[in-house]
Amino acid sequence: MSAYPELIPLSSKKPYIQFTVSLIIILLFALAGLLLALLTGWLIFGIAPGEVSIGEQAYSLKEINYFKYIQVLQHLSIFLVPSLIISFFMKRDIGSYLGANRSPGAVASLLSIIFIFFLIPLTSYLGWLNAGLDLPRWLEGLEQWMQNKEEQAGQLTGLLINTTSIGGLMVNMLIIAIIPAVGEEFLYRGVLQKIFTGWFRSGHMAVLLAAFLFSATHLQFYGFLPRFILGLAFGYMYLWSGSIWLPVLAHFVNNAIPVFLAYLLGWENINSAVDEFSAQDGLIVIVPTIIAVLILLNIRRVSTGSS
Repeated sequence: MSAYPELIPLSSKKPYIQFTVSLIIILLFALAGLLLALLTGWLIFGIAPGEVSIGEQAYSLKEINYFKYIQVLQHLSIFLVPSLIISFFMKRDIGSYLGANRSPGAVASLLSIIFIFFLIPLTSYLGWLNAGLDLPRWLEGLEQWMQNKEEQAGQLTGLLINTTSIGGLMVNMLIIAIIPAVGEEFLYRGVLQKIFTGWFRSGHMAVLLAAFLFSATHLQFYGFLPRFILGLAFGYMYLWSGSIWLPVLAHFVNNAIPVFLAYLLGWENINSAVDEFSAQDGLIVIVPTIIAVLILLNIRRVSTGSS
């Protein structure tokens, strides 16, 4: 008999203990990953920690590659590696625990891709609404901090996503679409949503909490609503299918669309198109949103076999 259950009995612990241990693992690897990224970035690119930062200035190709390198290592250390470690502590068969051994099926996969395209008008409109967030005067300091974080995130995205070459497009797909889709879905849905399901004995509550954390921990508060809606959709795809690859695929498509459009049209043009939303555009999103909901319900029907 294997000594594994006695050595790493996390799956037998209470869900709140599983959650606490998971947070500790995430924080430890996030810190270790940041230190590793800064030190190896210094050795590889010759850029000392703190020597360059996100701002309005122009960057050299070396500095842009440095930011991309840091982004990759941070994503791996915050999301992917901790999710694999936690899954191993839960169940030695990591693939089985995450739902990576289960195929989502061709029909559900195709529906998830179509779903993302029909959801774009809603998430864009919610992003426009969210951008108009205005906190009370007594929260002015918090609002300024939120605005600064949003500006930094926007500047970093613009820095990472702009490219005019096929090679740059492929690199951006890896950095912005593939790695985040796999790492974030493994962690938020494969690990945290599963822990919440056992904790609250409710799949719906688990989806809700995982979606909230998914949106809040990005620290882009003016994009909270659209990211929360996406988190709900990803969560239900995982809840119904049991396969982590279905939300990974949908997440990838959602991230890949702006990467590809930025390559074709330029990131500034995409941003300006979103900024052009107005109150009356809320009527325009109703039809595609209804279609998106119907597609999501069909994903449930296909995945669960319900009529």
